[in-house]
Amino acid sequence: MSMRVATFAMNDRILAASLKTQARMAEMQMQQATGQVATSLGGYGADSRSLISLEVSLSRSQSYSASAKEATSRVEVMYSTMDTINDVLSSFRSALVAIKSTDASAETKAGLSTTARLNLEELATLLNTQYEGRYLFGGSATTTAPVDLAAYSMTDPDAANTAYYQGNSTLAAVQVSSEQSVSYGVAASDSAFEKAFRAFSIIADANGVLSDDTVNAALDLIVEAIDGAAGVQGTLSVNAATLERAQVREEEYQAHLSTSLSEVRDADVTEIAVKLTAYEVQLQAAYATLAKIQGINLLDYVR
Repeated sequence: MSMRVATFAMNDRILAASLKTQARMAEMQMQQATGQVATSLGGYGADSRSLISLEVSLSRSQSYSASAKEATSRVEVMYSTMDTINDVLSSFRSALVAIKSTDASAETKAGLSTTARLNLEELATLLNTQYEGRYLFGGSATTTAPVDLAAYSMTDPDAANTAYYQGNSTLAAVQVSSEQSVSYGVAASDSAFEKAFRAFSIIADANGVLSDDTVNAALDLIVEAIDGAAGVQGTLSVNAATLERAQVREEEYQAHLSTSLSEVRDADVTEIAVKLTAYEVQLQAAYATLAKIQGINLLDYVR
């Protein structure tokens, strides 16, 4: 009868070490597969708080840059709309200058009054421009059309009248960082638009009966409206530049945060592959040792 030499303690120690190596290998294989140090916050230990803070900061910054990008798109639509408005105003000024410089017929004058009515309606339509379901020229009132000509009647050509305006006096604003909020855009109540409405109305209401005083009054207003429209576009350009800088600043910050997150969260796959090879060799040696210890018996020493 053969009996095994008393190697329980040594066998137990080697087995425990082998199981620990196996567990570590399984963990590293998971890191190799996912590319991350752990699949849950608990696996990051003391780094978990830093990881949460970085992820929260990244999410907040992404929200700021997205808001800045959306606002920039709205400003660009407003700027493009202003190009069309400028064309309308310039064309009307040319028509007024032409009427002044020639002995216009009654038909030509009537045609200009018709053009003025059409321009009045077109300007209202342009100032009621929507983008992504938002009215752009109503200040912070984005759900109501800012211009309603039914509420407008020009009674005094020398007095400003914004009765057409249905928006508010607060411009839209967007939070582009924890410290900065940017107001942007222009309201349809701006003096440039109000003077254009008045100029169109003076000629439209004349119904073709155009005196020199009437034409001159409309021409003065439309020239001032054109000058004001140029200022509006300048403001929109400044808005766009400010929003774009804010977006770039947040995106640069996000790149920094992403690098810091990677340092905490991502596993070094190359290093893991090297360690796995070493652990595999170590485990094979441990199993070989266990097999040798378990194969020893008393008969090997008494023969």
